[in-house]
Amino acid sequence: MIEIKPVKDITPEIVDAFSILIPQLTAKSEIPDNKRLKEIIKTKNTYLFIACNPKIAGSITVVVMNTPSGSKAWIEDVIVDKNARGQNIGEKLVSYAIDFAKRLNISSINLTSSPDRIAANKLYQKLGFILRETNVYRLTI
Repeated sequence: MIEIKPVKDITPEIVDAFSILIPQLTAKSEIPDNKRLKEIIKTKNTYLFIACNPKIAGSITVVVMNTPSGSKAWIEDVIVDKNARGQNIGEKLVSYAIDFAKRLNISSINLTSSPDRIAANKLYQKLGFILRETNVYRLTI
């Protein structure tokens, strides 16, 4: 059975899991160490969740922000271990994040996904996300 739970403490198991998960998301990202993961879970309005089956098989991050146009959430870094795919873990993670945001009275949830991640894009649409006609800009500092 897959259990989704918030990360409250950083354990060696969590550090090891992210050393496996992050390269599956992007080869360009630095693997977070114990210190970085602790900073993440201590950051206000940033929520890290893991999927366990019983080992850590995936993760999702939800960032909440309050703006003049309303409270919004961004879903970031949805990762399911390649060895655990096909078990609906991604769907369970995203559904959990949606329910979490609803409990916080968030008015909208945003996420981005590379067009080549076909399964992920289909999942987001299945869960009610609508592809927006907008541009996403990034300034790397």
